Amino acid sequence: MMMISEADRSEIQELLSRYCHSIDAARGDLCAGLFTDDATLDTPVGTAKGGTAIRAWIAERLAMRQEDIQVRHSMLSTLLAPLTLDEVRVRSTLLYTWETLEIPREVSVKSTVIYEDVVRRTSSGWRFASRRCDTRLPLDDVYFQ
Repeated sequence: MMMISEADRSEIQELLSRYCHSIDAARGDLCAGLFTDDATLDTPVGTAKGGTAIRAWIAERLAMRQEDIQVRHSMLSTLLAPLTLDEVRVRSTLLYTWETLEIPREVSVKSTVIYEDVVRRTSSGWRFASRRCDTRLPLDDVYFQ
């Protein structure tokens, strides 16, 4: 059985965190840079394949944001399963919230979804090769082997 080094685990967790922080900060350029050029992104609100399409999808989603709302993506409960030395399956749960900017701030939970990713080691570090999210994705026992 292949093992994932602690350094790789840490870098993959950092990738998930960078996704959340860049999308929350409306930095589409930084977020899109977290994907490989041949990546796929599959969500309940759209699908994109390849770097150019992913950049456009992110820009479109960011343009729809309300100016008086701060969104927050929080990745939780991350599981890793190695595919090869340079590819890892990642399963995590997203807690998606909105927060008003005026005081008193009000926070509301908008959604929880499951992400199933394949991340790939590149010369620039770990990147998303595929990112799929949905409200229900079956749990694969590979995460418990």
